[in-house]
Amino acid sequence: MHKGFTLIELLVTMTIIGILSSVLFLGRGAEEKRLALGRSIFQLSQDLREVQGLAMGFQEESCPDGAATGFGIYFHQVSFPESYLLFADCNNNQYKDSSDVILREVKLEKDVQIQSLSSSPLNIVFVPPEPATFIGGVESGVEGVITISLKSDSSKQKVLRVNTAGRIEIE
Repeated sequence: MHKGFTLIELLVTMTIIGILSSVLFLGRGAEEKRLALGRSIFQLSQDLREVQGLAMGFQEESCPDGAATGFGIYFHQVSFPESYLLFADCNNNQYKDSSDVILREVKLEKDVQIQSLSSSPLNIVFVPPEPATFIGGVESGVEGVITISLKSDSSKQKVLRVNTAGRIEIE
């Protein structure tokens, strides 16, 4: 009696493995995009916490006319649909303008874009010592809402909310 596998058994086994592999790899692209969207919203949340921490810690940033009075994040859906800017507010106006120092530009992950903002442009600025939170130059009763989505499927989206108490929430 011969021990081993017949050709038919090997072909059936290889076909089953091939079908399972193709099912796993076909769903991989959509899952990668969903994960990229999740990573982007968490990165945005971390960057907001970072500028909030810079303000709380009285981080010094050199400005043309002295030291920064606050730190913020600037969003502009038309000019920067795939990125946002972290900046030092040099003139204490709670807006990003030409006199402010850009700390860095953060690019969203591939296939992720800013879908909508509560106002465009949107400035979220933290001013020491508490820190006070200014959203669009207003210190109370306002909420900043940033919605990011996949470029390929705008129904896949994540929403981040910031209120003037400094609370950051991901939906």
